[in-house]
Amino acid sequence: MGIFDKVMASAFGVGATKVDTIVHTKNLMPGSKIEGICKINGGKIEQYINDITIGVYTSYKKEVNDNTVTEIQRIQEHTININKQILPGETYEVNFSFVLYKIVPVTIHKSQVWLSTNLNIEAGVDSSDRDYLKIDYNEYMKNTVNAISDLGFSLREVENEYCSKRLNGLKFVQEFEFVPTRGHFRGRLDELELVFIPTNTHVDILLEVDRKARGLISFISESLDLDETKLKIRLENSKRYSYEEIKSTIQQLLIKYS
Repeated sequence: MGIFDKVMASAFGVGATKVDTIVHTKNLMPGSKIEGICKINGGKIEQYINDITIGVYTSYKKEVNDNTVTEIQRIQEHTININKQILPGETYEVNFSFVLYKIVPVTIHKSQVWLSTNLNIEAGVDSSDRDYLKIDYNEYMKNTVNAISDLGFSLREVENEYCSKRLNGLKFVQEFEFVPTRGHFRGRLDELELVFIPTNTHVDILLEVDRKARGLISFISESLDLDETKLKIRLENSKRYSYEEIKSTIQQLLIKYS
């Protein structure tokens, strides 16, 4: 192979070894296992691959100087040791398997999650590949969202937003925003915002209730952001909670503060 091809591959990545990640797992959700293969395709020159890193990423919104910007968050990373010389035109496949963190957001509305796969090429430009994932609710999330829906709320928005408190080491939280469209809470509450905070021992469900303004005092309180009530429900990982239990707990809290 000519010197020109070696220079182009090493310095600029032109004609270099590439990687393509293929996910086999269906029905992905936070805390579930993801499996697939990384297909390495040799380029025009022989190159030594040290390892492959597969990162799980998402994006979130942040207010900066009265402007909304989009920032990237790496949630976790999985490394596969290769230590192999890839010949020109060679195809080499390696399996991968790892468990998604429970803090991985679901991909609903504006929320996106993707894998970014990188080849660590010795003395060359690293190759990368991006693959978007579909992340569904896990059991406790599904039960919670369905319970809120059955209480007369409609899911209006799901978005990843910047959080200065760094919950679970992340710079964002995934916020679910509901509005009452029927039933007991219509006309009593403006909206209901929800955040899931999973840990190794439990899941905290944080709820923020915006009460409907009623009368002058209520209007003043609403204007001063004093009408927001923050509630918390804790689900222990050691116990399995039924849909009925979750619905009843949420209903009692909302009745108390509506």
